[in-house]
Order: sequence, then C-alpha cells, then structure tokens
Amino acid sequence: MANDTFKNDPNYLLKVCEGLEELRRGNKNDIRESQVKQVDGLNRVISDINKYLLTVATALIPIIFSLVTINEIRQKLNQKDGNLIAAAIVLLFISLVFGFIHMITESSFFRKGIRSEEKKLKMWSSTSFWPGVPSPSKIKEYIEEYDSIKKNVDKILSEMPMESTNNFLVAQGVSWLLGLLFIVFVIFGKLP
Repeated sequence: MANDTFKNDPNYLLKVCEGLEELRRGNKNDIRESQVKQVDGLNRVISDINKYLLTVATALIPIIFSLVTINEIRQKLNQKDGNLIAAAIVLLFISLVFGFIHMITESSFFRKGIRSEEKKLKMWSSTSFWPGVPSPSKIKEYIEEYDSIKKNVDKILSEMPMESTNNFLVAQGVSWLLGLLFIVFVIFGKLP
C-alpha cells in the first residue's frame, strides 16, 4: 500500500519525468557528439595515410618521366630497366586510382554514419518526457516510449558497421610500395 501511495506522489512522479527527460537530453547530446566525431573522422581518415601515398605517387610520376627523357640517363638504361620503369609508373598510377577509390569508400562510410546518427537524433527529439501533471499511467507510457525509442536506436546502431573496409588503402599501399621498389631497383642497378 505504501508503494502505491509513493507512486501516486506528484513529487515522485515529477522526479521520474525529470529523470527520463535528462536521459533523453543526454542521448541527444551523445548523438550530437558522435556526429561531430564522425565528421572529424571523415576528414582525418581521408587525409592521413592516403594523402601521403597520393602525394608521393603524384610527385614521382612526373619526376620519373622527366628523368627518363634526359638523353644521358636514357642511354644508360637497358630494356630491363625500361620495363621496370614502365611497371613502376603503371603501379604508381594504380596506387593513385586505389587512393581515390579509398577516399570515396571512406567518405561513403562516414556519410552513412552521419545519416545513422541523424536518424537516432530525430527519434530522441520526437518526444519529451515533461508532463504538466504527471500520473502513474503517464509515467508508464513514458517509460514504454523511452524503451521503444532505445530499442529502435540500438537497432540502427547494430546495423551500422563499426569500421569501413581498408582493402583499397592496402591495395594503394602495396602498389605504391612495389612502384617505389622498382624505381629503387633501377637506381641501385645503375650505381657504380
């Protein structure tokens, strides 16, 4: 009996509503912070390793072409060296292509994450647990609504992969490294 009296106490019910409202706001704030992290992640991932590989590959290709056109250097190159240089240039171009594909896949992954966070934010923003006069039935309804939203948010979270694929970054790095090794083989093969 005392428990029923306690549940009918307006102060208790108001505290429950305040607690639910605090949880709802906390969830909204967590989602906003997550959105900011997703955007930061998008910018950081796209620019870190990828930009270094792209920069070096982009710089090496014209340097190699320029050096190969110099008569003194061209005369010292045999057929094997020419094949290695051609393979290196092709591999560096492939590295550039994989680098751009990697940027696109990372961008797509983070955009999906941002859209996912937006869906969750809309769910938490669609309601408020702040009644004028709280009642036990209203509190029960709010708790059920909170649980329902939480389930839907958890479902969205479970459908979103935790990380994107690194296959294109690996392919970019491998082709970049092979291209660089071929150039090194030619250079060290011609050193006295």
